[in-house]
Amino acid sequence: MGSFLLGVSYVAPHLNNLYFLSLCRRWGVYAVVRGLFFLKLLLSVIMLLAGPDWIYLLCFFIASNRVFTEGTCRLLNLVITDLVDEDLVLNQRQQAASALLFGMVALVTKPGQTFAPLIGTWLLCAYTGYDIFQQDPLNKMVSAQPKLASHVAWEPTLRQGCFYLLVFVPITCALLQIFSWSQFNLHGRRLQTVKSQRQNLTENWSQEIKTI
Repeated sequence: MGSFLLGVSYVAPHLNNLYFLSLCRRWGVYAVVRGLFFLKLLLSVIMLLAGPDWIYLLCFFIASNRVFTEGTCRLLNLVITDLVDEDLVLNQRQQAASALLFGMVALVTKPGQTFAPLIGTWLLCAYTGYDIFQQDPLNKMVSAQPKLASHVAWEPTLRQGCFYLLVFVPITCALLQIFSWSQFNLHGRRLQTVKSQRQNLTENWSQEIKTI
């Protein structure tokens, strides 16, 4: 089950991106990304209410969370492109500052990808008292000896801590993303205005080049 889940989590995002792009053509990037945020929040709440005993539902939740998160990240590249066009129109630039904006996004997101596992490990340790960096690797070896009572005592707590971490982190992220995304106003009529002005600038520059 673990290998199947891992394979699906890597293949499904690439297949789903094609479907997400078709939805963007119909409903727009803003609506699709907002829908993905709400869907992630809904699935997290359902998983929280169901509990950790539903193994197949838990596997589906883990795979879907990765698929939707990966799909959102891919769609945000389209949002950055729209921001590049808006910057070009508002500042009347002769050349788009796409490299600058994409570089700023990478500067913010790459450290987040590094610190996220560390924060998750710290939260797990704070809740359960289990530190993966200080455990004896020899205790993880298969042995015929019976487990000590102390090991049996903290196993349910560790399992519960992992489940809460798996559920509450997406819920918190989804709420923050929905709030932040609601403040984004480059969509609808404003986006259409920026696109039309961007096209007019391109046509004017083309005419100037032909004249020269």
